[in-house]
Amino acid sequence: MYQWIFYQSKSKYFSKKAMTIIKLSVFVSSLLFILASTSGFTQNPFDLTDLDSGQLLLNLSVTEQTSVEQDTLNAALAYSAQGRDKIALQNDVNAKMTTTLEIVEAISEIDYSTGQYYMYIFRPGRPLRDDIQNPIWRAQQGLQLSSKNSDVLLETVGQLQSMGLEINRLNYSLSGETFDQTSDSLLSIALEKLQSRADETAELLNKSSASLVEVTINGNRNPGFFQPRMAMMESTQPDNSQFEAPSAAPGKSEVSLSVSAKALLSP
Repeated sequence: MYQWIFYQSKSKYFSKKAMTIIKLSVFVSSLLFILASTSGFTQNPFDLTDLDSGQLLLNLSVTEQTSVEQDTLNAALAYSAQGRDKIALQNDVNAKMTTTLEIVEAISEIDYSTGQYYMYIFRPGRPLRDDIQNPIWRAQQGLQLSSKNSDVLLETVGQLQSMGLEINRLNYSLSGETFDQTSDSLLSIALEKLQSRADETAELLNKSSASLVEVTINGNRNPGFFQPRMAMMESTQPDNSQFEAPSAAPGKSEVSLSVSAKALLSP
C-alpha cells in the first residue's frame, strides 16, 4: 500500500496538466507529521524550508510481511509435592529441582531458567475439621526450557516427566535471530519499492532525480513470545512412571515491517 503527499516551494506550483497526467491524490500542506512507534527507527525530520525552487517532497509508505517457520521449542514444567509437613515438602521440591538442574545443565543445546517457588495451603472442596486444624500444604517450583534442537528438548522433557515433573506448556516460537534476519530482508524489499516508486513519480513530474531523505521504520515482532503459565496441579506423577517423549510440530510466525519515507524530487 502506498501513500503520496507532495510538498513544493512557494515559488513554483503544479499545473493542471501535470495533475491530470499523474492521476494521483495530491495534498498540499505546510507541515508534515510522521508518527513512529518507540520500537521503530526514524531519522531527523526534513526541514521544509530547505526546499529549493522546483523541488518537491514526496511522502511514501509501504508494508511488507511474510510467514516464517518457528525455530525454537519451549517447554514449561513444574514439580509439586503435597502434604501436611511443610519442611518435608520443601525438602522434597528442593532435592528434585537440584537433580533436574543437574540434568539440564549438562545439555549445552538447552537454555533453561527456574520459575517461581510456591508454598500455599491446599483447600479441598469439602475440607474436614482436620484439614482446618492441620492444613494440607503444597510446594511447587517451575522450570522453563527452550532449544532450537527440538529432538533433544523433547527427549529431555520425557525424562523429566518420568521423574515426576509435569508439563504445563509446550510450544514453538520464533527466535530473535531469525526475526532480525527476516526483518532485514523485508527492509531491503521495502526500500527498493519506495525508491522505485519515487523514481517513477519523478519521471511523471519531469523531475531529474529522486532521493530518499528521511526513512521511518516500524517493525512488528510477533514471534510467539514464550510466557509460561504455571498451573496449579492436582497431583504429582510417581517417580517410577515411564513416559514416552512428547511430540511437537512448529507453526509459523508473521513478521511485518512498515517503512515510510520522504523522497526529495529535484528538477
